[in-house]
Formats: sequence, C-alpha cells, structure tokens
Amino acid sequence: MLGRRQAIVSDLPGVTRDRIAASCDLYGDRVTLVDTGGVVTGAADDLTRRVRAEALKAVEEADLILFVVDARAGLTALDLEVASLLRVSGKRVLTVANKIDAASLEGSEGEAHGLGLGEVVPLSAEQGRGIDELVDRLRAALPPRASTEEQRGVPIAIIGRPNVGKSSLFNRIVREERVVVAPEPGTTRDPIDALFEHRGVLYRVIDTAGIRRRAKSSGEEVEWVSVLKARQALDEAEIAIALVDASVAVGHQDLALLGLMAQGHTPTVLAANKIDRLAERAGALEEALASIGGALRFAPHVPLVPISALNGQGIPRLLDTVERVREESRRSFPTADLNRALADVLREKQPPSDGGREVRFYSMAQTGGPPPRFAIFGNGRRVDASYQRFMESRLRQRLGLDATPLVLSFRRRRASR
Repeated sequence: MLGRRQAIVSDLPGVTRDRIAASCDLYGDRVTLVDTGGVVTGAADDLTRRVRAEALKAVEEADLILFVVDARAGLTALDLEVASLLRVSGKRVLTVANKIDAASLEGSEGEAHGLGLGEVVPLSAEQGRGIDELVDRLRAALPPRASTEEQRGVPIAIIGRPNVGKSSLFNRIVREERVVVAPEPGTTRDPIDALFEHRGVLYRVIDTAGIRRRAKSSGEEVEWVSVLKARQALDEAEIAIALVDASVAVGHQDLALLGLMAQGHTPTVLAANKIDRLAERAGALEEALASIGGALRFAPHVPLVPISALNGQGIPRLLDTVERVREESRRSFPTADLNRALADVLREKQPPSDGGREVRFYSMAQTGGPPPRFAIFGNGRRVDASYQRFMESRLRQRLGLDATPLVLSFRRRRASR
C-alpha cells in the first residue's frame, strides 16, 4: 500500500513487535497506516504480552481496522479469538484474506465471512493482487477528512548500539509507552515516529533499531534490514541524538556510530545515558564524562549531556541542547560577514604552500544548510588537511558555531591562474 519497504517482511512469525506508523496517499485521501505486532493470546512471555498490549492500543486509537487473516492456512482458534476482541471494540473492521497467491486459492476467502465482521477483501500482499480493491473499500469507510493536515515536525533520530536505552529515551521524550522496552538487545526492529513539542517547536522523533558495524550484522536477514533502516533514519533526520552508556567504557560500535554521523555531517547531541547507575560512587560520573569526551576528540563541537532515561534526569537539558543545535544548524550569514571572518583567519595564519606554490583565498560564501555549508574560493591549489582543521576551528569561533557541523569546500575562482 505504501509502495516502499517500511515494515520488515519475513517468513518468521513475530518479526513485527512495535507499532509502525507511515503516511500514505490513497488517491487524494491522506491516511496514517499503523502496522502492529501479531496478536498472541494467552502467552506467558512478558514481551509477547506487551506486544499484544501495543496492538490493542492501536485498535483503540484507529478509525478503521484491517484484520488480516491467512487464507492459505485457513482460520485458526487465534483468529476467532481476535475477531471476538474486534467485535466488542465497536470499531469498523475490514477483514483482509491474505496470501491468495494462486488461481487455485481464489474463493478460499469464504471462510473469513464466518467471522461476522462484515466485508472481506481477498488479496495477495506479496504480489499486489487485490490492493486496488482494498484501497477502494478503505476510502469508502474513512471518516471525514480532517480540516488541516498534521505538521511533519523537525525529524530527530535516536541512534545507538543495541540495549543502550534508545527506546526508554524515546518513551521518556514523547511521554507515551509506545515502544516495547525489554532488557533483551535488539527488541526494537523498525523505525517508529512520534511527535512532541518543546518550547513551541514541533519535533518528529524516530526511534531506531541499534546500528551495528557491518561485519557484525550480516548473519541474519532481519538484523541486516534493521541496520539499513537505522541508516535511512539517520539520512532522514535533521538532528541526531547519539546515545552511549555512561556506565561502561565507550566501545568500537559507539565510535563507529559517531564516525558515521560525522561523515554525514548530521548535527548531533551526544547523550550519556544510565547515569543513575553511577550515583553511588563519588566522582564516577565525572570520570565517565571525561572518558566519553576523550573519545570525541575528532568531533569536539558535539555537545555532551548526561541523562537517565530511566528516571528523567537531564532530559530537559537534553531537549534544550537539541533546540540550540537546531538553531545553530539553520543559521545563515551575509557574504560580507563571511569575508571578514575569512580575512581574520588569514591574518592570524596563512596556508602552507602546495609543493612550493602559494595557496591563496579570495572570498567565502554560504552555499547551503542545514548544517551550514560554505565555499572558500581561491587559486585552486591543494589545501593542507591540518590547515583545513585550523580554518574550521577559527571560523567556528568567529561565526559562533559551537555545536553544529561546519562543512567547508575549497573551489577555484574562475579568474584565477
């Protein structure tokens, strides 16, 4: 229905665990589709019970329910039990008889009519057969369109290795127990969006599965796709909250993650989580923050905020820092101010020569953002890497860009020889 791969699709049961929301345009009708974890009743497993609770909460919030059954396998006792739950919900239900993938299966949806939930739509989601009919039925059953479309919000990605507390932070920020939280690493598998407002600014925060180094995540298809989706969320985000565990040493996965964001020039706030575990020993927090700061030498502009997603400590400061980074990353500068800043840098220190040839700079201009991107026009000679770092540091000071990436490109002025 979306025309893209949003939820993870696998033959393994129980792959979907969270509610996954995505906007969809149905021939002019804008709707939000919510995919839920499979409903399993009577299970003793704690995680399964919470997934079931999430699915039932989605039923409460929905305007229309698509109840999907497996036409190939036939109705099960679980289907009948879920149908009973839907009947007492009072919600409008369309029953979808899925997996009618061959001509020999046509007509096998008849059993689903016995559920007593009204209309039944036969289709094959994998092959796309019957989707148009489902869309037509869905549009006919929609409530009146809202007067205004919901704002998208500033996209923020919460990124971190598995079990670092991303889902707990997500829940703390949006103030809703929406993501399934469990001590088992890798519980969250799909990016999930939710809106929240801070100081009058609407944000859309994306909770993602933990990014792992490629070598560690190639063994299982579901794990690999989750990593891919986390990277896609990072590409989509205007700001990233990078989460590390303050109670343990910074690891290779953490450094690889921070390097990934640095390469993509994503404005980032580093949150040192689980500081509640350091409260008992004097000086433990200071030692942990110093260690994390040392690991961040390659990105000294990234703000570091100690937090506890568990008890809420530091969350207001974290959100204030996100807002500061957002404002900085969106700043624009008059060309005259940039040229004055460039002149100040050159007066302090001239660039080293390129193989005995003088390196000259003539002007500077902003070429885009966020984050701020600048072109420095010169005579086309190679600029030493250490001098590039010096220029970036000094331009930060003169332009007041303390907490956002600053992207410099060096270009040859057309008239130069």
